[in-house]
Amino acid sequence: MAALLATSGVRWEMRAGGKPLVKTEFELAPPGPGQAWVRVAGCGVCHTDLGFLYGGVQPRAGLPLTLGHEISGVVVATAPGWERLVERAVIVPAVTPCGECAACEAGHGTICARQVMPGNDLPGGFASHVLV
Repeated sequence: MAALLATSGVRWEMRAGGKPLVKTEFELAPPGPGQAWVRVAGCGVCHTDLGFLYGGVQPRAGLPLTLGHEISGVVVATAPGWERLVERAVIVPAVTPCGECAACEAGHGTICARQVMPGNDLPGGFASHVLV
């Protein structure tokens, strides 16, 4: 794993609909197998985020949750074997298919039932760092 320049990050969590996001700190634990930490350069605000925050739409992960799925940044740490990605600029997919189910194996990852979305299924990009 590449050395992280930081040991903690900040994120803005949604704790309740219609309420301001709350700034919190979190630990940058070593990435697990197949994971990488991305230092967020920018994250768009999408109508999906607004639906969660103001429209009564419930995110799958529940609250509190860091919103944001339109993420760009730079890889700062990876699981072993992926070090070549460190310092690369990246765009994080808004939805990531599992890559293992029948739909994915047939080339239809867009209909993967196990796909995950930052800011809905797991912490998103309204943060200094995001684990992908």
